Amino acid sequence: MTTAGSAVGIRTLVFDVLGTVVDETGSLAAETAAALAPAGIGPDRARELAGEWAGRFDELVGHVATGGAPWRSNDELRRVALFDAVLDTDLGDLDPEVLEDLALAGHRLRPWPDSARAVQALAGAFTVVALSNASLAQLADMSAAGGLAWHGVLSGELAQAYKPDTAVYELALNLLELDPEQTMMVAAHPWDLRAAAEHGMRSAYVTRPGEGVPAHDDRFDVYAKSLADLSGLLGAGAGSG
Repeated sequence: MTTAGSAVGIRTLVFDVLGTVVDETGSLAAETAAALAPAGIGPDRARELAGEWAGRFDELVGHVATGGAPWRSNDELRRVALFDAVLDTDLGDLDPEVLEDLALAGHRLRPWPDSARAVQALAGAFTVVALSNASLAQLADMSAAGGLAWHGVLSGELAQAYKPDTAVYELALNLLELDPEQTMMVAAHPWDLRAAAEHGMRSAYVTRPGEGVPAHDDRFDVYAKSLADLSGLLGAGAGSG
């Protein structure tokens, strides 16, 4: 259970972005459907492609994160995953220009409806920083289009690594000279919070549809139903430390 004391002393909130602040799955599904519709491809096939694309992308990121593959940019991995998924779903006759534009959909991910207002509210009491597997270019485009007002934005590409690689969390702690005990990781993915906790960071789990579910033995400092809920929980019982 979350209590007011769970966030006492916290000065900085470090946010996962993909899935936590932006609706990655929903955005990519909508982009895929819109790209395929002019070719007469219906929603069922679009959902199939979007699902295959997401699965292949996650596998590629995972290989890099665990050291099983060399570093490649987020955009490059999305493009490779998309073109492989197109072939696997027998959609190889799609216009290459359409696919190239769709491959850049990572720059156009839409925030969850509560995200922009919640980040703004939390920024009044804490330093709010994005720490993402998205590239800096993607984060700039998403934040500008979605009204996400960060105090700072960091990408794993600065360390040529993907979370949960330890280098990404160290990047934030070292570059921003953060005290882990005064820093809270905010994420919809339990694996992200577990990795951050290994560096002494506090943790706030945020429920998002289709994202991660805590294991029975997970113990996070704060449990929130949304970023709006998190804003209320931290604003009601915790100052900026």
